[in-house]
Amino acid sequence: MTLVPAPRSAPLPDGALWPAKVICDVLHEHGFGQDVQTYLTRTKAVPRSSNSPAADRPLVPVHLDSIEAERPFFVPDKVTIVDDVLTMGRTSFACAELLRAVCPDAEIRIFAMIRTQGLQDDIEKIVDPATGIIVGYPSGKTHRDP
Repeated sequence: MTLVPAPRSAPLPDGALWPAKVICDVLHEHGFGQDVQTYLTRTKAVPRSSNSPAADRPLVPVHLDSIEAERPFFVPDKVTIVDDVLTMGRTSFACAELLRAVCPDAEIRIFAMIRTQGLQDDIEKIVDPATGIIVGYPSGKTHRDP
């Protein structure tokens, strides 16, 4: 399985922190994933979901238009897109679509360290692992469960 970090919301300046890449590197150092590849590059800045009200978060087509996917020389059988925070899943969904175009036969999954859909008053558990699905709609919105 190849770990692929999700791009940040803006093009990455030299030397800038890339949290998803750091997570990929740490996972790989601890035996997860065969390798880490940076196949996805943000070419245009988009508003950060974590700083935007739900109605103003970028839709999937905005992400598709602002990220480029590099076709791997050797196409992996399995790819896991790694992100630091999963909000609505639009960035991850767009990344999966872009990777599917350059790796059509690869199994593509998404892993995020943190998932949120907004502020909650009472948090019962800090650690709450989950497996779910993200569905994309023609409107550019997504539904994530959980």
